[in-house]
Amino acid sequence: MKYLVIGAGGAGGLIGGFLARSNFDVTLVARGEHLAAIQEKGLTIHLYNHERITIPDIKAVSLTELGRERFEVIFVCVKAYSIKEIIPVLEQVADAQTIIIPILNSMETGNILRATLPHKTIGDGCIYVTGYVSGPGEIIQNNQIFRVVYGFANQSKANYPLLETMEADLRTSGIEVQYSADIFSQIFKKLAFTSAFASVGGYYQVNAAAIQHTPEYREEFIRLLRELEQIGQAANYTTSAEIVENNIVILDGLASEFTTSFQKDLPLNKPDEREQLIFDVVRMAQKYQVPAPTYLKIAQYFGYTG
Repeated sequence: MKYLVIGAGGAGGLIGGFLARSNFDVTLVARGEHLAAIQEKGLTIHLYNHERITIPDIKAVSLTELGRERFEVIFVCVKAYSIKEIIPVLEQVADAQTIIIPILNSMETGNILRATLPHKTIGDGCIYVTGYVSGPGEIIQNNQIFRVVYGFANQSKANYPLLETMEADLRTSGIEVQYSADIFSQIFKKLAFTSAFASVGGYYQVNAAAIQHTPEYREEFIRLLRELEQIGQAANYTTSAEIVENNIVILDGLASEFTTSFQKDLPLNKPDEREQLIFDVVRMAQKYQVPAPTYLKIAQYFGYTG
């Protein structure tokens, strides 16, 4: 099985690194200094248990270096604002049987790709992992949780024979994997944590320790989760009842210094995911006529005018 992982940040770098460490055929797409360092010295991962591993011979290329090689499974792990950039690449390296799984902080990525690439096999997915690029060629994993949840909405896994092999490879590599035909509920459940944490962390400019231990920030985090719970119930997402309790547990298990990539992008004046993480939640609340005053306050702070 040949794997392509587009994006070498905290999600894609860890997926590609774990697969490559277990000697699976994986190609990692990166860019800039990060790519140059991986090509020169390999990919170094600092695991949650403080173990340091290096995969010296991992295949890493830029988007323009991919050529026309075909892959059986493609994980799309770029930021949501970069999705249009990779559409021509997916057209080039995927055939009709290739399984494409977008793993982004967005409810809509799969729909965007399916509309643009109607003859490709595109599912939906999300990932439970906390990691980030700590320097060129290096990634830090903050938490023991490492799980990919994916699926094809309202379809049986049996419709896609390659998935059994893919799941076995991921598990062999130390990555938990779960198939769900109710994948949009699962993405909403995952997005809930990232959205609420990024909203509080970005608004107050604080890390996990502050949200864990400062009552003002912790209570704001819980208010956001309760608004998400109500939105999920209105949208008939089956996971909405679990949102508050489960995400408090996740919060309390984070490394104290953890921040989201959204927070890291803010001071750099780089493109960020406020549209997907914050503004889209307000739009969903408006669509389902659910009051979400805390989300609206934070969205307006970040420039929402809808």
